[in-house]
Amino acid sequence: MLKESLLLEKSFMMYKRNCFKLSSTVLLQYLKESGCSFQRPFVKLPPTCNSTVEDSLKQLSLYIMKLFSKSKLSFNMTPIEAKGLKSLKEKRDHLHFSVSDKGGEFVVMEKPQHQQLTEQRLTSTGVYKFIPPTRKRNGELCPIANPTDTSYNRQINGVVDQLETVANSLWTTICNKRNLGSDIVEFFKSHNTRHPTMYVLLKTHKFQVSQIRNNTDIMEKCKVRPIVSCCGSPTERLAWICTNVLSPLLEHIPSHLQNIYGHLEDLKKLTPEQLKGWKFCTADVTSLYNKIDIQGCVHDVMELAAEHQQSLRLNGLELIDIHEMLEFVFGNAYFTFNNRLYLQLIGLFMGCKPSPIGAIIRVYCFERCSIYTDVHFLPITNRLNRRYVDDAGTLATLRHHALQIFSSIADQDVDGRLAWEIDYPDSEHNTFLPFLGTEIRVDEEGHLLAWPVFRFYRNEQKKQITLQYRSHHPFRTKVEVVKNFYRTAERSSTPDYVEESMQIVDHLLRCNGYENPRQYLTLRHKVISTKVGDESMVNLKLPYISEQFYDE
Repeated sequence: MLKESLLLEKSFMMYKRNCFKLSSTVLLQYLKESGCSFQRPFVKLPPTCNSTVEDSLKQLSLYIMKLFSKSKLSFNMTPIEAKGLKSLKEKRDHLHFSVSDKGGEFVVMEKPQHQQLTEQRLTSTGVYKFIPPTRKRNGELCPIANPTDTSYNRQINGVVDQLETVANSLWTTICNKRNLGSDIVEFFKSHNTRHPTMYVLLKTHKFQVSQIRNNTDIMEKCKVRPIVSCCGSPTERLAWICTNVLSPLLEHIPSHLQNIYGHLEDLKKLTPEQLKGWKFCTADVTSLYNKIDIQGCVHDVMELAAEHQQSLRLNGLELIDIHEMLEFVFGNAYFTFNNRLYLQLIGLFMGCKPSPIGAIIRVYCFERCSIYTDVHFLPITNRLNRRYVDDAGTLATLRHHALQIFSSIADQDVDGRLAWEIDYPDSEHNTFLPFLGTEIRVDEEGHLLAWPVFRFYRNEQKKQITLQYRSHHPFRTKVEVVKNFYRTAERSSTPDYVEESMQIVDHLLRCNGYENPRQYLTLRHKVISTKVGDESMVNLKLPYISEQFYDE
């Protein structure tokens, strides 16, 4: 209960702090609207001279703590589950616990094997470079022969401090040129940062566990997805600015999919005569983020931004400022693994905020120079060539036709790195093809059929895991999760396949403790408004303690 009490106390302190309005500038107002989560490094407590406010806060605090003292917390695990979890924690320091790629299941393996998989990824692809610690000798930097942990730590901290200084200097210079004020300068300055950290997720859907017999098989058959977490890095705050400014550009990319529902509706609008003779096929770019040329990516992003500058909210900045920040964010690709410093030589971080925008726009520029200009492919683009980052779906008459479509896009990459894996339906069985949480098929007569799998189209390794009914989440959260599953199933299905899709959801929810899950579709909750009419006031956000405390 001590942890919950501390959370309540923290909530009151933040409430008092936020009651005092910040200086009103255009950018600060935008930060409030966009939900920026960055905190200032040092914030003084508000003055206590207003006795009326202090008295009201004390009364509210006593009332909430009284409710809190009456609430009862129940253990949400069965004895068998608790025993199993305890056995995993005790005397198993040699095991590494993680989730698989795409969140399908949990992965338990020995730490040396997991570290070996990561190091194999770092050394075998040619994408990453190890940076050894150095020291000055006769005025020149030379690698340290036998570096210690202290040497590695000194090297990592030195590079972090250098990047932090450059980031703050760049942001201060930009703010001074645009007269943004000291509040904005301090708000986005980096403090106490650290290097991005790499971790890998196993692609368990790419192999069968039963096929692995020894350590050699694991190294050969296990595929991993490298992710670099940039939380708390020197580039994080500038990356946030670039992402929020450039996000509206995605609305001007005709091939970009905001969601699958609009794509299905557009497909359904086509008549059987228009679809006759065509088949739906999909393609996936192999390791897209690692294939992106940084300079070309920045150039394409800024070129598209210049074309649609009127749709961007620059908040007092100029495109040249975004250009400088984007080059700094993408160009300083340092990260650590196992207390060692590495540099990504090619491509973008998967885990950096503006990376998806850069990848989407880069591939679109290839499309714009190929299928959107070549008259041979215009009928295809008119028949809904769509893509979400690296997953593309289009219509083609033959497999060779589909190969031509995606080869023409890949040929625009002067570095020759872009490669597509194409999936074309079997001509004999005319099978469904999975695409972004749906399965789509166009039959020989031009009729479109679609039914959803939206993460329920699973390989054998993928487990039926979602929010557990016994989880310590608000009941209304669980209800909304259930409703969203059924809503997605219905929206992604043609009428003939709605019930089949709903049964997939039924099975998933029952596996997670929901008895008769469709009963939650009729439940209604009172909508609680979080808007504050008076701009000088803010909401008091309390942590979730229990359902009883939540209701009262």
